Amino acid sequence: MEDLNYLLKREQEELLRWQNAHSPAASRAHRRLADNYGKRIREHPHPYRSERSDGSATFAFSVSAERRV
Repeated sequence: MEDLNYLLKREQEELLRWQNAHSPAASRAHRRLADNYGKRIREHPHPYRSERSDGSATFAFSVSAERRV
């Protein structure tokens, strides 16, 4: 199974690179990579996002901090 945190990090990096690309070819390449990471994240067996009607996503749940003594 792929590391979800790695996929999330790489998706964010590619989105930033897409946003700051200096040429149309670089923009397309980074967008394609970001889309690929997004697809792999959506297919990951650990759910973490819930989709909104506009296609954007939020975190599906929050992690509760439990202390064990």
